[in-house]
Order: sequence, then structure tokens, then C-alpha cells
Amino acid sequence: MARTANYEQKIENITAKIEKKSEEIKALKAQLADLEAKKTRTDFKVLNEYLVNKGIAPEEALGKLKEVYGE
Repeated sequence: MARTANYEQKIENITAKIEKKSEEIKALKAQLADLEAKKTRTDFKVLNEYLVNKGIAPEEALGKLKEVYGE
């Protein structure tokens, strides 16, 4: 005699797995956003330190960047 498949249970199992992976993706996206924000802050800190060490005002640097790259 052929076994009957318990589709309800299989559907529930797969749905649960999808939900678990969705939560993992959500957590990973939050980690990524946090790391990107930290990198941006670090990059701006390095840039600001460079400008200070060279005695360049931020407005002057921005003006030069606009000359080279446009508005």
C-alpha cells in the first residue's frame, strides 16, 4: 500500500524554515547597516583629520571637489 503524504505538516515545516531564514536575513541586514554606518563615520573622521593636518577648511575642500566633480 502506498504511503500518503502529510502535506499539511510538510507545508508547516517549510513555512517555519522560511520564517527562520527571513529573521536571519533581517538580522544580517541590520548588522550590515550598522557596519556601513560605522565605516562612514570612520571615513569622515579620517578625511576630517587629513583636512585639519593640512590646514584646509572644509568649505575650501568642498569647493575644490565641486570644481573637479561638479555640483
